[in-house]
Amino acid sequence: MGESAPKTDEARKTLYQILRAERPLDTKAEQALQLGEEYLKVDNAHLARIDPDSELWRSLVSTDDEGGRFPAGLTLDLGLSYCRRTITEGTITLHKASEQGWEDDPAYKKHQLECYHGTPLTVEGEIYGTLCFVSVTPRPEPFTADETMFAELIARMLEHEIERERMDEQLAQLDQFASTVSHDLRNPLNVAQLRVDIERRERDSEHLTAAAQSLERMEELIDDVLSLARQARTVTETEQLSIRAVATQSWDVVRTHDATLSVASDYEFQGDRQRVRQLLENLFRNAIEHGGNAVSVTVGPLPEDEGFYVEDDGPGIPAEQQDHIFDVGYTTGEEGIGLGLAIVSGIVAAHDWEITVVESDGGGARFEITDVLGEVVDTPGQWYNG
Repeated sequence: MGESAPKTDEARKTLYQILRAERPLDTKAEQALQLGEEYLKVDNAHLARIDPDSELWRSLVSTDDEGGRFPAGLTLDLGLSYCRRTITEGTITLHKASEQGWEDDPAYKKHQLECYHGTPLTVEGEIYGTLCFVSVTPRPEPFTADETMFAELIARMLEHEIERERMDEQLAQLDQFASTVSHDLRNPLNVAQLRVDIERRERDSEHLTAAAQSLERMEELIDDVLSLARQARTVTETEQLSIRAVATQSWDVVRTHDATLSVASDYEFQGDRQRVRQLLENLFRNAIEHGGNAVSVTVGPLPEDEGFYVEDDGPGIPAEQQDHIFDVGYTTGEEGIGLGLAIVSGIVAAHDWEITVVESDGGGARFEITDVLGEVVDTPGQWYNG
């Protein structure tokens, strides 16, 4: 336990720096626990994994040393821990357990911990474990509201880190699977394309043309599957981007027909250029596919510098479909297998942004990307023809 506790603002700033650093989850968790231990003025802090079915409590990360009572890796009977009640009742704070009605509790009888501050962690909608701060000796005063709020802030941020690590692991597996499938499909696909091309040079026909188009479409789908796996990886390097510049570059590579692009006031923000371009290209293609070759698309900043939007004047997306449009495989078009907007969602998540779809003022679809670090640049809007 540290000699003096850091002030609230200083502690929060340090916590954000710890969890934003590119370090392994265990390292960030241990540093966050050490900070919380000092702030709450306790002996030890623990990130515990709890399996209610097996009724076990396991210390994943601990500030206790290897020779201590609760080191990392220790497994205990859940029924003999205060945490058994934390996961069902919510945050529990004890500053002198023996005088707060806990003297007959199995956990107190077993461990004699007078001081306990426990917060439940929920990951992907299920109980994951607890964040707990403990001392054998009592505190002179109860935990303050600021101390409880700081402990819960650590818990919420650790939940986010755990979910992100799980997602990264799943994406790595998906990437490996997609790469393997792509390799296995491309070889016979290339052979088929070569033979069709040879045959078309000797005697072309509508059947061979249709076959060539189908093979080309298959190649595009393979690229989409690979993109879905790779674009959702967490962004680690960003640069300053201009929404106007990136939007016009993306527009130039999309088959826009008679569609038009309008860029409102410019917006500068931090992002991965290649992936943001992919995001905009997919949204532009989606607008043209559903709104027609003459659809009008507008890109611009959201109020209060919170992000940017892409909207069109097409038919819009029915309310009953809006909750599913980012799902892998969901499509209402005649072509495609529902990967375009799933890729968009993955890119947004990789940047730690949020995306929602609403109706635009013209009745079309409006995609709003928020939680973006950026600012509006006051320049007049411009139109671009397809």
